[in-house]
Amino acid sequence: MLDIILDEFHFSTLWNGGIFLFTMFAAIIYFFLLPASKKHSWWKSFAFLLGLIVIFIAIASPLNVTGRIKFSTHSLQLVLLLLVAPPLLIVGFKTAILERMKSIGSMKKVMIVLTKPIVATVLFQIVFYSYHIPFMFNFARLDLYLNYFFLLALFLSSVLLWIPILSPDQLSRGQKWKYTFVNVILLTPFSVILFFANTGLYAIYSDINLFMSALALCLPDLTDVPPEFFASLLPFDPVHEQWLGAIIFFAGKLISFVVVTFLSAKSI
Repeated sequence: MLDIILDEFHFSTLWNGGIFLFTMFAAIIYFFLLPASKKHSWWKSFAFLLGLIVIFIAIASPLNVTGRIKFSTHSLQLVLLLLVAPPLLIVGFKTAILERMKSIGSMKKVMIVLTKPIVATVLFQIVFYSYHIPFMFNFARLDLYLNYFFLLALFLSSVLLWIPILSPDQLSRGQKWKYTFVNVILLTPFSVILFFANTGLYAIYSDINLFMSALALCLPDLTDVPPEFFASLLPFDPVHEQWLGAIIFFAGKLISFVVVTFLSAKSI
């Protein structure tokens, strides 16, 4: 059913050319302009490139349009954008440029504060839960720029969240696991609420008028699109989608935190 629906969308709607250019630009800067230390290995460069690809898939591929139709796909986007891409980018980032940034006193002080475990945790949790308050989520999805602002804020705060785990000298092995445990617990209510809700929490996925307005942001021209087409995009039970989204996010959260923390703690 979904394949048939996506066939109705134009190529430029399914694939975001602007974000593609941005990721290409980021890759060019990384490989050709940023200085690399002698310790920078090829697998770190591969990890960084893979992180950029994951970001592109999450917010610039057909997955993004599907995420406006199915909440479970939105949960998958969250996993990719917040739990998979940031660790890859952090691991692969060239540390030589970071050393130069630390020479700037004000920049160093800001980064020290923002990457403190308690600050990074509180900042991420506030942004994450604020975005997913039903009325805020519905409102953000009706404005293209506001939605991308939230996604950018989520991504940046998730990078800060992962730095204490992946930093080799910020936390001890035991502290890394405690930090991971706290964040897993704090993110669990999101999945629990979705799993046990007996009604659709987000009207953007069930109200035909809101749904049309949100999806219109992905379509270049609506003059030839009949309302019946939009109605055909709502065959998915919102309660079931929330239940499935809860499982996807919970599993993705648990796997990513445990795997990344295990590998980071093992390297100490």
